[in-house]
Amino acid sequence: MTRDNTPSATTAGSLRHELPWLALEAALLVVLLHANAPEVWFWFAALLVLLIWRTMAWQNRRWERLQAEVQEPPNTSGSSTGNPG
Repeated sequence: MTRDNTPSATTAGSLRHELPWLALEAALLVVLLHANAPEVWFWFAALLVLLIWRTMAWQNRRWERLQAEVQEPPNTSGSSTGNPG
């Protein structure tokens, strides 16, 4: 069974992959909002590092997917000689 590579299926797969990280980022944001003064900078830095790390991972996956699309061989369903007739 082949995987559907339509844009909506790819987006849904990416969102499902990122859902645990989004939940963790939301939890860190809640902790940040309830933290006292000395802890705020620690939780802010933790949230910032996590957001940067996930953004870089997303960009890397996007770049690899674009490179894979560019390197796909052309569809040669016609004659192997190249003659149209």
